[in-house]
Amino acid sequence: MPRISKTIVPRIRKSLRDRGLAGTLRRGFLLPLHLMNEYRLAKTLRPGGPASEFDRTYGVETDGQFGTCTFLSDLEIPSPNWIEGYDYVPISPERFRSALASLDIAFEDFTFIDFGSGKGRAVLLASEYPFKRIIGLEFSPDLHRIAEGNIRRYKSPTQKCRKIRSLNVDFASFVIPLEPLVLFFFDPCRGRVLADVVTRIAESLLSCPRPLYVVYVAPRAEVEQLFAGLKSLREICRDSEANFCVYESMRERA
Repeated sequence: MPRISKTIVPRIRKSLRDRGLAGTLRRGFLLPLHLMNEYRLAKTLRPGGPASEFDRTYGVETDGQFGTCTFLSDLEIPSPNWIEGYDYVPISPERFRSALASLDIAFEDFTFIDFGSGKGRAVLLASEYPFKRIIGLEFSPDLHRIAEGNIRRYKSPTQKCRKIRSLNVDFASFVIPLEPLVLFFFDPCRGRVLADVVTRIAESLLSCPRPLYVVYVAPRAEVEQLFAGLKSLREICRDSEANFCVYESMRERA
């Protein structure tokens, strides 16, 4: 259950630090009300429940704790960036496959990286494709440990990549490898952290031009504006039904 002291209070403090009192009152006066409504909704949920078909089939634990969600405020996360993160929600296999189907690439030439990998469902789904290797980036030690167990347990007759790792890191400080990449985001965070990561992607491409794709599921207007401002990436696919966008490095079609 999300803890009030770890949701409303830290966000108000952060807003005061970033915007001052006037800016906080101007832009954030509805935040406590919004979070209280979210909290009341969460109280109607019960932990557990029937496991998803994916978890039952493969004997893993990628579902959320409450319904489809695990609240970050219920976890002990050492990174101060947790306040910018969204709660863990596993992606549906159908949505993931729809997004990956939009990539016309030789998967074996690419490394797949999931930014905010949680319990690891996306990296497990990615292992059904012949990627060179697969990396999940998760800043919660609890979710990371669950992901490691899931990676060990996952057995599928159609699995094509077994070089899978979950790293317990804050992806805000992750150094982007200088190799062909598929970078996967299931809308993991907001604000400054996301902007910094997008900037580092652009800088990485500038220093080392190479094939690189960004698959962004559930992009918000803020996200689309960030990517629209980059000269090193262009949008190549948008699926309104599954709600994802795909961007590729300009080098790919130069």
